[in-house]
Amino acid sequence: MFPRLLKLPIHLCILATLALGCGTRVIRTPVFEKGVIESYLRSYQSGGQTLERGFEHPAVIAPVRLTHVLSFIDVELPKSKKKTDRRPAIPPELLYGVGDALGAALEQAGPDDEVVVRLLRQDKRLGIFSQDFLTAFVAYVKDGSLTLFFSHSDWELPKFGAGQEREELPEPREGVEQQRFRVLPSDAFITLGPRTLAVDWRNKRFAEPERIEVSPLGQVRRREILLEEVIEPVEEAAPEPVAPPESLSPAALRDLADLEEARRSGKITEGEYQQRRARILGAGSD
Repeated sequence: MFPRLLKLPIHLCILATLALGCGTRVIRTPVFEKGVIESYLRSYQSGGQTLERGFEHPAVIAPVRLTHVLSFIDVELPKSKKKTDRRPAIPPELLYGVGDALGAALEQAGPDDEVVVRLLRQDKRLGIFSQDFLTAFVAYVKDGSLTLFFSHSDWELPKFGAGQEREELPEPREGVEQQRFRVLPSDAFITLGPRTLAVDWRNKRFAEPERIEVSPLGQVRRREILLEEVIEPVEEAAPEPVAPPESLSPAALRDLADLEEARRSGKITEGEYQQRRARILGAGSD
């Protein structure tokens, strides 16, 4: 669950408004909160009127396609004066959940709403203590492209002394630098700035999980791509399931068959499918 410091309870219709100066206020409407991932809509008001943004919302994009889009994005962070650290913009194990959060928000957004997505990666140390790392970005659809602005990428939250509460998590704001890094997209993207990208999300290369793979136990892993290759267009298709281990019980095999049917009929999201499949395989192998 998100820590209390977030101050974004999902049961509220509209979150508290904050003064931005010059009579402008920001309105936040929660959409998705599951575990360490959340998304919400953000719009601005001035003089009691909502500022027009001209976004092409609502936008219905399959969460699994958004997952594939995000899997193509790396970031490069300064490690020292001569060295840099390159890594995925979104932790691979959270990609499907982020795709679900982004898809839900884009579908509910209006033409004046931008989408905000935030996630926390928790790093347990010695099995007792944990450190939280924030990734946050803004997204919207305009001129037929999906635009993504990253403000934080696996940013380590400051530590606080005993009895002290953390401040509210920082929000991503397009054009405002809050962490030093640059995005490293593939050739399918257009770079608009050090941390801003635009992509044609309809591109057929995003129909398949080219950059990620799922292990038999449901673990999402990043594929290492050393060179960009020309990808031939492929027909839109649902990902093929990974064959289950032969040692599964008959009951576990039946549960897997029912789960696959729910996935194909669209009753569950790709993220839910992967999580439930991992639980079945874990229980069935005992």
